[in-house]
Formats: sequence, structure tokens, C-alpha cells
Amino acid sequence: MRLNSVTVLSAFSFLFFLTRPALAQDFQPRPRLISVTGTAEVNVAPDEAILILGVQSRDRDLTIAKSQHDRRVRKLLAEARTAGVDEKNIQTSTLQMQPVYSEEKVPRFLAFEVSQTIQVTLKDLSKYERLISKLLESGLNRVDNVEFLVAEPRKYKDEARAKAIRAAREKAVAMAAELGLTIGKPWEISEEGFNGLFAQTSIYANRSVQASSDAYDRSLSTDESTVAPGEVSIRASVRVSFQLE
Repeated sequence: MRLNSVTVLSAFSFLFFLTRPALAQDFQPRPRLISVTGTAEVNVAPDEAILILGVQSRDRDLTIAKSQHDRRVRKLLAEARTAGVDEKNIQTSTLQMQPVYSEEKVPRFLAFEVSQTIQVTLKDLSKYERLISKLLESGLNRVDNVEFLVAEPRKYKDEARAKAIRAAREKAVAMAAELGLTIGKPWEISEEGFNGLFAQTSIYANRSVQASSDAYDRSLSTDESTVAPGEVSIRASVRVSFQLE
């Protein structure tokens, strides 16, 4: 029994001496630090657009409404492919069919409505206006949204992050100088959740609108474009702690 007690005590002592360096390291005083946040953004011209388009057909006969709708959608998809849009960049939503009633006190049946949403990702913005015109001619009667994006934002994110780190360092140097100090090596660095894409665009259809083929054709007859994609802002934010000297 005494032998077992001695063995346990020896093992405990061995573990205690092993953990002492780690404990001592944990309780080492932290150096004097200055912590700052740096933010930066890079503005980039968008190079692709996502179009949310709608097709609606109405008739008192559901069969006729569905037949009209199918013809419109087939023509619309064909025009998108003709414009060079890849098949994988065209996506149709679930087909919806429902009766439409008047808003009178005693509602009257008006027609059956068949509708569907189509998402088109356009990789060549130079084809934007001509594509919209052709789609309107094919039976497109609703433009729900147009969003301009940067196809490969990674390199711009890296650039924004590098600028944010430089901004953080410049801020730390200026703040330390006001106290008669200088900064040393960075102690800790982390990226804030602020990083991301922020579109700054001006477009003719940024909300649900009813489109008119005749009106759009008239707009194409002028020299002015109906679209101003603007820029996409890619932002980054970092937090850096520097040692003070």
C-alpha cells in the first residue's frame, strides 16, 4: 500500500514539473500594445450581369394560356442562346398557374394566368441592351431585377485586404507618434467580418417593372445607353495589434 502511494506521489510531482513551463508561459505579462482597425475598398467596373426576367400569359382558357406561355418561353430561351449565353447560365423557375379574379365586392373570374421567372447570367455586358431588346420581342413582359457583378472578385479582395493592412499600420504609427512612441512587430492580426462586395450601380430596371418592347426599341434608336453599370466596391477590414517601443 505504501509503495502505491509513493508511486502516485512521484507521478504527480513529475506532471507538476512538466506543466510549470507552460503555466509560466501563460502568465507571462503581455507587452504594451496598440490595437487599430484598417479599412480599404477597391472600386471595379462590373463584368457580368444577372437578369431576373418574367413571362406571363393570360387567357380565360387555361390550355390556351399555357400554350401561349410555352411559345414565349421557347422563343426567349432561343434568343438567349443565340446571343451567346451558355446553357448553364440560363435557369428557369417553377411554372405557376392560377386563376385571376377582379377586385370587386363580388369577385369575377377574369382569366387564368401562367407565369415563370427566368434567370440569365450575361458574361458579356456589351450584349446587354441588344439582348434585352430581342427578349422583349420574344415575349418577355417583366424585368424583375438586374444586378451587376464582378465575376472573379478574389484578386480585388486580396488587393483591398493589403490596402487595409497598410492603412492599419499608418494609423498605428500616427497614434504612437502622438504619444512619443514607436511601433514594433505586429502581435496579432485578424480580418473583420466587414469584407465583401457592395454594388454601386445605376440601372434602368432595379425593381419590378412592366416592360414595353416599343418603348425599349425607341430608346435604342438614340445614341445614349439606357444602362450605367457604375462600379462594384470590394471592401476589407482588418484589426492589428502592434507592440509599442
